[in-house]
Amino acid sequence: MSAFDPQQFLDATVDVPNVRRPPLPVANPARPDGAYLAMIGKVEMNSGTIGKGDRIGQPWLSAIVPLSLEVPQQVQDKLGVKLDKGTITLTDRPMLDLTPQNTLDNSPGRNRRQRQYRDALDLNKPGDVFSWRKCEGQVVLVKLEHEMYLGEVQERIGTILKRA
Repeated sequence: MSAFDPQQFLDATVDVPNVRRPPLPVANPARPDGAYLAMIGKVEMNSGTIGKGDRIGQPWLSAIVPLSLEVPQQVQDKLGVKLDKGTITLTDRPMLDLTPQNTLDNSPGRNRRQRQYRDALDLNKPGDVFSWRKCEGQVVLVKLEHEMYLGEVQERIGTILKRA
C-alpha cells in the first residue's frame, strides 16, 4: 500500500517556478522525412452530446490516442530538456463521424483520421479487420504541427504515416 496522501499537497509549498517546456520542432532533424517514431498507447473512447450549432442534441464520439514519441538526444539538448526514456507522450483526439443510426460512418471521405491510422498499420484493405484496440502497442510515424493555444505555440499530431 502506498503512503501517498494527496491531501498533503494542500499545504505543500514550493519555491521553484513551473516552467513551460518548449514545443518540439515540427521536423525531426534525426530523420530525412522529419517524422517522429511513435508507439500507440492504450486507446480509449469519449462521447457526449453536441451542445450547440446545427447538430445540437446529436451524439459525438472521439478516440483518445496516446502516442509516445521518440525524441532524439539532439532535440532534447536543443530544447534544454531531459526526457525520461527519451520520449514524450502527446495525445491525438480524432473525432469520429457517425451515421444517423449512431454507427460508425464508413462512407467515402468520412473518418479521415481513422483511415490514416488504418493505412499506417496496413489494415485498410478490403477484408482487413480493424479495431482501435488493435492499434495499441503498434508503431507509426507522426508529423507534428504547431498551433496557437491560449497565446502560446504548442505541438500537436498532424499526420499519421506508415513506418518505413
